[in-house]
Amino acid sequence: MAKEKETEKEEVTEEVVDEQTNENEEKQDENTTESLEKQMKKLEEEVNTWKTDYYKVFADMENLKRRLEKEHQNSLKFMMQSFIEELLPVVDNFERSLNVQNPSEEVQTFLKGYQMIFDQLMNILKKNGVEVIEAQGKEFDPNLHQAVMTTQDENFDHNVVVEELQKGYKLKDRVIRASLVKVNE
Repeated sequence: MAKEKETEKEEVTEEVVDEQTNENEEKQDENTTESLEKQMKKLEEEVNTWKTDYYKVFADMENLKRRLEKEHQNSLKFMMQSFIEELLPVVDNFERSLNVQNPSEEVQTFLKGYQMIFDQLMNILKKNGVEVIEAQGKEFDPNLHQAVMTTQDENFDHNVVVEELQKGYKLKDRVIRASLVKVNE
């Protein structure tokens, strides 16, 4: 009987130890699960932060790429502007020399050749995107015309260009020299 009691005590002790071990294991499992969940949340937050940073950098790079492409296109489009601006006084002098009043026959022959050179120069400029700004008889536009004089003429409407004093030019869609004009008040 003493052996039976000892065996019962051992079994009860083992059961208590097993229960405590099971409880400890469950608590450890719960702690481990909570710890893993916290780590998962922390890692997910970190991943989201990295994703957000990545998307911001990606968007910045796309914007930079678009801006550089646009700047490159504009530089190609207007790289001739300074050269053309320097060439315009030569065109003006050509036009003035062609407006000779009552030329002799020799001068007329000379002017014919001169006109051909002028036409060739204007064709080259036109091929490269240079356009003459039409002014005379058009409504005054401060973006295209520069009023240097005003007049009161009943033959013209109000705010209409009466006379073009110097031609204006555009390169593609940019004004490189405004027309100097006389405007009707």
